[in-house]
Amino acid sequence: MSTDVQGRADTGPDPTGEDPGADEAAAGGGVAGEHVADEEAAAGAPSGEATGAPQRPRGAVWPAVALLAALLFCAASAWLYWSAHTDEDLVYSRARDQALAAGRTHLATLNSIDAQHIAAGLREWREATTGPLRDQLRRDENKSADTLRERGTSARARVTDAALTGLDDTAGTAELIATVRITTTTRSGAPAADRKRMTAGLERTDDGWKLTSLAPVPVGEERR
Repeated sequence: MSTDVQGRADTGPDPTGEDPGADEAAAGGGVAGEHVADEEAAAGAPSGEATGAPQRPRGAVWPAVALLAALLFCAASAWLYWSAHTDEDLVYSRARDQALAAGRTHLATLNSIDAQHIAAGLREWREATTGPLRDQLRRDENKSADTLRERGTSARARVTDAALTGLDDTAGTAELIATVRITTTTRSGAPAADRKRMTAGLERTDDGWKLTSLAPVPVGEERR
């Protein structure tokens, strides 16, 4: 009988109504459970909350990035605009200077001749021209040579003033007005000086700017 009682005491419920296993579980769920809960809370919490450091809202970063990108775009656009206009101005200025310099040189050439070297002088005239003016000089070359030999007069011209009155760099054309001082020497050796105003047309060729037309300014217009 004692064995049965002992067995019942070992396996039966506690007469007081309390479950020892429950107490052990409660005891184990105390410290260990709190420790696990603390680890889970620490792992799940953001670093800023764990350390207490202030956090910058992520949404505030994008406006700053967008503003920086806009500023960089504006700066780049302004630089490209300025660079393009600067380049265009530079190209136009270079074309203007080249056309003006060539016009002055060719005007002096077409108003100069050496009576001792007429053929060479007429060749220089052709080389200074293009288009209609060059064609006209070719047609009149023999007649001009005979007239120059008959007169026997040499002429030396110098452009004292010149300016472009028009320039189309895209089309490669220009207009020029100039004052030319021409000193002529006859067979007798008596020099004479004359001043003329002329207009000329120019065209850009593979060999540079050349004259396409040449005409004196009428006296009435010269006085204005």
